Amino acid sequence: MDYRHDIDGLRAIAVLAVILAHSGLGWLPGGFAGVDVFFVISGFLITGIILRDLEGGTFRFGHFYARRARRIFPALFVMLALTSAAAWVFLSPSEIKDFSASVFFSVLFLSNGYFADFIDYFAPSSQDIPLLHTWSLAIEEQFYLLFPLVAVFAWRRFGVKGLWVAVILLLLASFALAEWGWRNKPRANYFFSPSRFWEILSGAMVALWIARRGQAPSPVLAALGLGAIFLSFVLYEDSTPFPSAYTVLPVVGAALVLLFGGGSGPLGQVLRLGPLRLVGLISFSAYLWHQPVFAFSRGLGADPSRPPVAVALIFLVLIIALVSWRCVEQPFRHRSHHADVPARWQMPFLGGMASGLLALSVVGYATALPLMRHPVEDRPLLEMTRVAASDYQRDIGAAFGRKTFATDGPLPRVAIIGDSYARDFLNVLNEAGVLPQLDVSLWTISRNCAPFLLRGAEEEALRHLWDTRDCRDYDRYQSPQMMQAIAAADTVVLVSRWTDWHVPYVRSTVENLRDVTDASLVLVGPKDFGQVSLRRLLRLSVAERPAFGVALDPALLAANDAMRQMEGVRFVDLIAALCRRDGLCPQVAPDGRLLSQDGIHLTPTGARVLGASLGGAAALSALFSAPHP
Repeated sequence: MDYRHDIDGLRAIAVLAVILAHSGLGWLPGGFAGVDVFFVISGFLITGIILRDLEGGTFRFGHFYARRARRIFPALFVMLALTSAAAWVFLSPSEIKDFSASVFFSVLFLSNGYFADFIDYFAPSSQDIPLLHTWSLAIEEQFYLLFPLVAVFAWRRFGVKGLWVAVILLLLASFALAEWGWRNKPRANYFFSPSRFWEILSGAMVALWIARRGQAPSPVLAALGLGAIFLSFVLYEDSTPFPSAYTVLPVVGAALVLLFGGGSGPLGQVLRLGPLRLVGLISFSAYLWHQPVFAFSRGLGADPSRPPVAVALIFLVLIIALVSWRCVEQPFRHRSHHADVPARWQMPFLGGMASGLLALSVVGYATALPLMRHPVEDRPLLEMTRVAASDYQRDIGAAFGRKTFATDGPLPRVAIIGDSYARDFLNVLNEAGVLPQLDVSLWTISRNCAPFLLRGAEEEALRHLWDTRDCRDYDRYQSPQMMQAIAAADTVVLVSRWTDWHVPYVRSTVENLRDVTDASLVLVGPKDFGQVSLRRLLRLSVAERPAFGVALDPALLAANDAMRQMEGVRFVDLIAALCRRDGLCPQVAPDGRLLSQDGIHLTPTGARVLGASLGGAAALSALFSAPHP
């Protein structure tokens, strides 16, 4: 294929849109669709290269994969190495553990699978994850690994028509999977390679079309395609399902530009502008560096959502990208240049870098070295990692989920209904030694799914919350099993991440429960530890840390007060138990350990402290009625 300078301009538009979207400025809320434009461009270029070599009889798998390695690995590995160094300097042990895992899977081009599992309510904000953007590189590399096998088989068995059929069938299957996925498994769908392959295959179709029929530039159609791309940047937002039929807009837009651009018309001249082409040339390195620069800047106190800071950081990203393109990308791609890395050393060098990064990531994830580099007096504060906190919070509910009560057992039967805060309460009971004295059945309902027992107009008013695929997976006071457990219970405990708008519905739930059970009702109030900043806590002396406190949201306090006054329930006031008379709530226990790692859920130390603050085993045991005779 002849080199098309207008594609550099299209790359520039895509990467600038992604960078602006991830800055948090809010100017291009749908700028993330620039990634989908990149997918189309990648499919177009890769298919063109494969087709050219197949037609010329020169295609070799080893040659193809070596070219891909020289194109992607050098800049990626250098970015991973430099950001790893920064991580070990600036990040906490917990953050280093997460960062190291993301490096490991990024080197293996499996980070899309890692982040699909990583992103949950224990994970930091997506803006604060330095390597989150590598998910798209993983998808492209997985496509590069698999597609040549399909293309060569189809070509050699059935010729170009067979290749057309293979591309079309795979595209339709991938698109259908994406449409099913966003409705049923939206998070997995976002990161899942087969759900994204149709976008890359759209570019492959363009390459096949141009290879047989040639390019017929059309300024109108090319401008229409660019307009569709910009429309997706402006109209879409984080809540827009992706990938899905919505993704057709930027994908078709990019395909139109590739099909009908390249002419000498006004659009072609714009896409060939020198500054735009330069940004396009460095777009790969700019994409690699923008997320780490933004994430580390936020961690150090800068706010990229402020225009002056965003402009400065974007300028920094482009400077780093220019250096990376000139000093890393080019030497590996163009071996004729006198400064290039000798060809015989390229692959061993890249293999050595990959091995070093994998080894460093294992050290960061699996050893205590990230914690040991801190002074002994700071280690209690830093020892609780996100992974350990998440496992502690999740594991407690495994034995009790939807459990059937023992028939005529000697222990009080307790039905606990709620979200992750219900598991927190189980940990409090367990740390206080009360849990083994109870026959517990746990019924989980997400706080986002209207976790209330409502009837009539109230239930219909919240239909937009509970009538979704994710929420229909919960029992939600609808299944016979849940209602039988409630009816058989001696005590029903309601516990969730309550907020102010929940209050009237909690009151209705209490009233409606009276119609289906004679059990005593316990309502566990909300809790909050505020934003836990280890950097802020480390600036305090060891003695000052337990005295540090945060003020809670007034709306949360109002909700807590309203629930305390509800009749017909025994109210467990967690805020009163946790917070001091001055209204501030601590984040650090007297022994120097965190009460909450994420500001929401309890650590083992937090569960023990809260249990003691609630009166210990005797007071907690008194919450639960004796079993019926």
